[in-house]
Amino acid sequence: MWRPYWAVSALVVVAVLTAADLSGTWDVDVTFDDPAVEGGDIDCVIKQNGEQLQGTCSGGTAPLAGEVNGQSVKWRIGGAGHTFNGTLDETGTRIKGRFTAAGKDGSFTALKSK
Repeated sequence: MWRPYWAVSALVVVAVLTAADLSGTWDVDVTFDDPAVEGGDIDCVIKQNGEQLQGTCSGGTAPLAGEVNGQSVKWRIGGAGHTFNGTLDETGTRIKGRFTAAGKDGSFTALKSK
């Protein structure tokens, strides 16, 4: 008797995640695995068009390009190859994952602020 309920619930969650629009301003908090390397916050303005992401970070000085596929979100910042790979939460307002910047790895949490 519970199977149809869970199946419908799963479909609703998938529909919500598929429909999430990442367009807006995101505050990205980065923490490097190496404690000798200081982390910090990055501000990014993202525009989503289908599965494609474009925008800028650091006050518009660094271009951003990426993609979203369901809950999986990937983007690159600037030409230096800073890559971010994360998972979007159910509300569509938080992304958590891993990044690589200048050969150093770390974790990040991005929160949608606008």
